[in-house]
Amino acid sequence: MTGDGRFVVAIVRGDFEVEETKLGNAVKATGGLRPAHVEEIKAHGMEAGYGSPIGVLDAVVVVDELVPRSPNLVAGANRVGWHVRNVNVPRDYVPDIVADITSAREGDPCPSCGSPVKLRNGIEVGNIFKLGTGFSETIGAYFLDEGGERRPVVMGSYGIGLGRNVACIVEAHHDEKGIVWPREVAPYPAHLVALGANKDPAVTETAERLERVAAEAGNEILYDDRDESPGVKLTDAELLGMPTILTVSPRSLAAGGVEVTDRATGERSIRSIDEVEALLRG
Repeated sequence: MTGDGRFVVAIVRGDFEVEETKLGNAVKATGGLRPAHVEEIKAHGMEAGYGSPIGVLDAVVVVDELVPRSPNLVAGANRVGWHVRNVNVPRDYVPDIVADITSAREGDPCPSCGSPVKLRNGIEVGNIFKLGTGFSETIGAYFLDEGGERRPVVMGSYGIGLGRNVACIVEAHHDEKGIVWPREVAPYPAHLVALGANKDPAVTETAERLERVAAEAGNEILYDDRDESPGVKLTDAELLGMPTILTVSPRSLAAGGVEVTDRATGERSIRSIDEVEALLRG
């Protein structure tokens, strides 16, 4: 059904899928499209699951351009459990619109050069909209054309979405554990995790000292001082994916300092507190 209440029957060969945007453009569905309900299908003389354009009532019948070129097809019979063989256009029914309404498939010929189509995932990072003259007329944005006639400016909107860009970065930089932020765009340069603070006051003292050193240098870091298990805190640190994970624990202090993990490579090493402070200042 279209937004303005028209009932649309879309016909494609059984080895193809309907592409909804193409279909909407073909019928000029300004209000969009939605699947018809069973009662709506019946009201137009069709049977859900066995639908056929033959005998349909008060409908816009749209067939894909391949259908008229494919003889003797099988269609539903608008009767449960029945099909009709050897259906042909326009002998058995006359479509209102013939258009390309199928989804592109891997290997389909390119409509421009004929080469096989390759399908790849993509993501929209920006938009371009033609706004026309509605806004310019409202705000009085006019210009004089070459003939000296006053005309409204044709406006456009050109935008790059920050949210979309972040999604692109995460899509390109992640692993099975979570996000792996590139250092240049990471929300924080480091994720500081304190483990076993309730057992060793030196853990809290060291972690707070590192956080303070980073803040004084203008390098805000993410400090996890929650009362959670080590497993939860370390898993969350990997999930959030800051470039460097700094783990302060009784074990790391006994080994000589702070465990430093490179999130991208997983490489771990024990660094002295002085060395980590120098790292945070930098």
